[in-house]
Amino acid sequence: MWAGGSRPDTDDAPTLTSVRFFPRGEGAIWLDAEDSPPLSESALAVHDALEKQGASFLADVQVATGLTSLTVRDALRELSAASLVTNDTVEALREVVRTRALPGRARGAAAQSLQDPTRWLPASFEATPGRPAYQRSPSQRRLPKWRRPDLPGPASGWVGRWSLLRAPGTWGERPDEEEHAERIARQWLDRYAIVTRDWWRRERPPVSWRAIYRELKRLEYRGEVRRGYFVEGMSGAQFALPEAVERLRAQPEVDVDAPIIVMSAADPANPYTLPLESIAAGSLVRPRGAGALLLTRRGAVIMNAEGRGRRVSIAPDVSDADITAASRMLGDYLTRAALPGARAARDPRIESVNGEAAGASTHAEAIMDAGWRRATDGLVYYRM
Repeated sequence: MWAGGSRPDTDDAPTLTSVRFFPRGEGAIWLDAEDSPPLSESALAVHDALEKQGASFLADVQVATGLTSLTVRDALRELSAASLVTNDTVEALREVVRTRALPGRARGAAAQSLQDPTRWLPASFEATPGRPAYQRSPSQRRLPKWRRPDLPGPASGWVGRWSLLRAPGTWGERPDEEEHAERIARQWLDRYAIVTRDWWRRERPPVSWRAIYRELKRLEYRGEVRRGYFVEGMSGAQFALPEAVERLRAQPEVDVDAPIIVMSAADPANPYTLPLESIAAGSLVRPRGAGALLLTRRGAVIMNAEGRGRRVSIAPDVSDADITAASRMLGDYLTRAALPGARAARDPRIESVNGEAAGASTHAEAIMDAGWRRATDGLVYYRM
């Protein structure tokens, strides 16, 4: 199952900021049972409909609530961010991420005060009879986008069935503190092989680090894990599986012919997102913006791309051969379709390299050897 999460904010609508996956029936182990934030009227209506009739398709929710399709989708987005509902498909999660909140939605007295367009007028102001004091048009950028019917994905409604996240079959039962901490510790050992307090700071499970640390020490006394300092940059005590320690001690074979790998900066396989002190918080390894890309070889970042390849940064002391190979990989990645049937980007452009104009960059020749050509506004890629 998947469950959304949001930052605590009582004055604004919940916005999806994190996603957690867990086996069905283990929601109480990984999610907190705190009260949900204030919800809009449409979100409350959808929640009540799911509570009465159980798992339902979007059309069924719309009929039960009498709301429009757009309002139901906004309510499901809000409930997903508040960790109250889930869906049995991952495609629905993608739709929740794409959906923007409807403008002009007040939740609470503070939000209503901020959304009042006449709050700046003096107390003695009197509006002309028959005319509004202030009329504010909604921002066109915040309106939900229309989906083209020829693109892949559902065009008329979200797929899958929606259900309450805290239902008995999904939520399960929360064990006592010792068993709860042990199950989380074993899950982290299976997932990461090395466990430190950094993982607790990152995931914030509903059990204290002190309880998890106590269970890890018990596993150490049983001989199931080892405690030491295995990875530089991880703070505090580290607990690792014995086989993980042996793999860390082994000298890895350097693959001189390792290929260049292109991955999203937000990919879970990207180790530079981990909270390690040894990883520099520089712009090269942590590019900004949606769709940011990292190009690595043998785990080292040699190039990144922001804004669909318009802004490129290259690591120092990178050979021209690696720049050419990375530029070709970047061009092929940007021009291929992300999904079957989707349209690929046409003629991607590099406008700047390391902050300077792409055409005048010292790396322009190496990039052009990969199939990029000079244009009036930078370098354009032509698939070879």
